[in-house]
Amino acid sequence: MVAQIPKGVYTMKAKRAIIKHNAAAYRKATKKVKSMMLDELAEILHMNRQYLASCLRKTARVVARKGNVVVVSDLSPKSLSRRGRKKVYGPDVVEALKRIWPLTGYASSKHLVAFIRLNHDILFAHPEFNDIRKDTKDKLLKVSASTADRLLKPYRDKTKLKKRYRGNPFSSNLKKSIKVESWFDKPKEPGYVEIDLVHHSGASGAGEFIYTLTATEISTGWTELRALKNKAMVWTRKALEDAAGVIPLPLRKLHSDNGSEFINAHVHKFCEQRGIDFTRSRPYRKNDSPYVESKNWSMVRAYTGWRRYDTDEELEALKGLLELITIRHNLFMPHMKLSSRQRVHGKVHKTYDMDIPLNRVLKSSAADADTKERLMRSRNTTDIVKLSRQIEEASERLSRAYEKKLRRLNDA
Repeated sequence: MVAQIPKGVYTMKAKRAIIKHNAAAYRKATKKVKSMMLDELAEILHMNRQYLASCLRKTARVVARKGNVVVVSDLSPKSLSRRGRKKVYGPDVVEALKRIWPLTGYASSKHLVAFIRLNHDILFAHPEFNDIRKDTKDKLLKVSASTADRLLKPYRDKTKLKKRYRGNPFSSNLKKSIKVESWFDKPKEPGYVEIDLVHHSGASGAGEFIYTLTATEISTGWTELRALKNKAMVWTRKALEDAAGVIPLPLRKLHSDNGSEFINAHVHKFCEQRGIDFTRSRPYRKNDSPYVESKNWSMVRAYTGWRRYDTDEELEALKGLLELITIRHNLFMPHMKLSSRQRVHGKVHKTYDMDIPLNRVLKSSAADADTKERLMRSRNTTDIVKLSRQIEEASERLSRAYEKKLRRLNDA
């Protein structure tokens, strides 16, 4: 052939049609003609010569004949055998994961898998999931985090556009390019609580706006969220007293940053009266409070974003949302915790423990029996499906309050 056909012109469907059209003539041809046909087809289709010869010999050829039934070899994709392992997790598992995933607040696959395994007793007993077959439930308990991540990837990409995966629109590119250094080890004793404030100020910190107080007990991951009208010392102390009365372990140490809302006489007196050690971070060292900082994202920013909230209606909506998020996180959501760190030849190997904060409280000797019984009763009487829907409704309520405020400002 003088003329040449570039690679990629023919699709696999077109290639199969050409092979099928020439198969009968190839089998009847002499050795010399077969060789010429193979040369031309290999150049036209850009396929391996030996593979082409095999396809031409077998396509449209009678391979079995019994009575009136004649079996003819075909080159279509459906007739070709698929090598490798067959799929274990089919559409039924994907559909079940899609239904359970929103109950976790669209958490990562590691947390999703742990959520299913740690809550399967109440999850699969719920009427919402009665239609899931037993073999599908068994697969859900065995599926790995990486497999769940792969199965949910198409839906995760869509969720990023309209759900909770929102980046900070006000962070600078310079800040994103700077590498974050690791934090030093802390004593993980029961009753060690880190506290921090999340600012709901939007793009500007001017004027008064709403804050969220985050208090995290680091040994169990138990976290309490409280909405503050502003960061006045009286509101901060009131929220601390409320959180301290709910955290199931007795407070022994309180750790905060250097903000004026914490470093003041009110909080200092609060700690002195209860015999709590009060410590603070080094100036400009955010990672001195790593546990509470992580909760600021996963439990607050992921649901509220970076919008400015400063009205009474938004405050009430935020209070309701934070209360529901706190219940789901403490009673049902798995919490990843570093269990060991080992340095081998300059490389640090870390292992993590995944469990629900409630389970860690039940295992702790610092919590009394009455508290454990009360928490278990609360978990068993809470409907996780209903709770997750209430969180979505509360989030929508907060969004409507925010949009109502914007319309009022635009009309003014």
